[in-house]
Amino acid sequence: MKKITILGSGVSGLSAACYLSKSGFKVTVLEKNSVAGGRLSQFKKNGFTFDKGPSWYWMPDIFDNFFKDFNKTPEDFYTLKRLDPSYQFITKNKMYNIPANFDNLCELFEGVEKNSSKSLINYVSLAKQKYELSIDNFLNLTGTSYTELINPAILKNIHKLNIFISLRKHINMYFKNDDLRKLLEFPSMFLGGTPSNTPGVYSMMNFADIKGGTWYPMGGMYEIVNAMKSIAIEQGVTFKYNKNASKFNVQNREINHVLCNGNELYKSDHFIANCEYPFVQSNMLDKDNRTYSRRYWESRKIAPSAIIFYLGISKKVNFLKHHNLFFDEDFDSHLNDIYTKKKNPKKPLFYVCCPSKTDQSVVPSDSMENLFILIPVSTKNEPTKKTVDFYFDYVIKKLEKYEGCSIKSHILERVSCTKKDFIKDYNSYEGNAYGLANTLLQTATFKPKIIDKKIKNLAYCGHFTVPGPGVPPALISGKIVSNILEKKYEKDLR
Repeated sequence: MKKITILGSGVSGLSAACYLSKSGFKVTVLEKNSVAGGRLSQFKKNGFTFDKGPSWYWMPDIFDNFFKDFNKTPEDFYTLKRLDPSYQFITKNKMYNIPANFDNLCELFEGVEKNSSKSLINYVSLAKQKYELSIDNFLNLTGTSYTELINPAILKNIHKLNIFISLRKHINMYFKNDDLRKLLEFPSMFLGGTPSNTPGVYSMMNFADIKGGTWYPMGGMYEIVNAMKSIAIEQGVTFKYNKNASKFNVQNREINHVLCNGNELYKSDHFIANCEYPFVQSNMLDKDNRTYSRRYWESRKIAPSAIIFYLGISKKVNFLKHHNLFFDEDFDSHLNDIYTKKKNPKKPLFYVCCPSKTDQSVVPSDSMENLFILIPVSTKNEPTKKTVDFYFDYVIKKLEKYEGCSIKSHILERVSCTKKDFIKDYNSYEGNAYGLANTLLQTATFKPKIIDKKIKNLAYCGHFTVPGPGVPPALISGKIVSNILEKKYEKDLR
């Protein structure tokens, strides 16, 4: 039986582990932290349960497909609830509650801009085609060859994909109102880019949002990890925690073993790095064995870092919904500060998740709130205590303005996460929060390769390779790498 060792137990690593073990490999997962999940992890403090990372459950069909491959459903592990409103979108003009029902959303658009409901119907119809084309033809590409892009289905529909224009230009063809434009542009910020450098094809995320819905697994997003880990163990996967991999020993273009914790050696027939791609290339491999140089990584467009606050509040915050996007300052100024000026924005946009609006299990009392606050910031600056305190006060004052009363005096728990924590916990390149930006030249085949070009028995999965950042793409990334290795070792699996 061929042995495969996976470094890292993020969602893509868990996905790969499940598929490979099912196919007949002996799979071991080495995790540097004490629990599985990578960025999709969780911690508890004095009765509060905080999801540390991803908080949006979009593209439920991708989750369904994963569980179906193991004769399961998500409902076998957790209860899904569709959120309505899907989220609250706050601009300098108005607070919009985005309804789950499409007809109601059309009414909302029409109330803001005349005839925009018709534009929305046409926009979402094209976004649906992009979504379906991407699911069938793009998201499952291995990225190993440019010939993959010479696909009859892709070439036939290339005019529908809007690959060569920006998401902003595409949206501007349909809508004139600034609030509506921002409402459709916001996913680009969580794809690691800007509306101006994210290709128009990513309007498919608007379809995923508007038609696919925004969901929540009761108990928190970490229920996804618990479910995947349960399947992995059922398939025979072995997990080893607190194993900090630091170096590959390479002989004749093949890894002989990986070094963990300074003196532990682990041998395997094949290795999959679910840990940060640049970290592996720059720190775990000698210079002669690297496919990508430091200069290459420096030339990439990286997603922002983030300052995150986890707050336990002793009272209800009435104006908040489960998801809240604060776009009440200038979007372009925020992006310009991060990407062009490479400094932390003075008046940042930010996101607040309040899962206690949906799930009382995440708070010690139903009179309390659980807040996750994320502020995208530059990767080029190390936030000082003064910076963190500035942003904390900035956000709290905003929340208090909308709530109309004090919130700060009711804070029971406060935990912060900054660039240094992303680096410490995940070996995050430059402290990025979610990988590579999804620009045109960093999409599909243009991403770092899933199969190492120099090392015969090394592959990758996760947000630096195909298909990209986000929990659903991570599920697919794990399946892609497993399919490649199944073909490579097909004779050994018979």
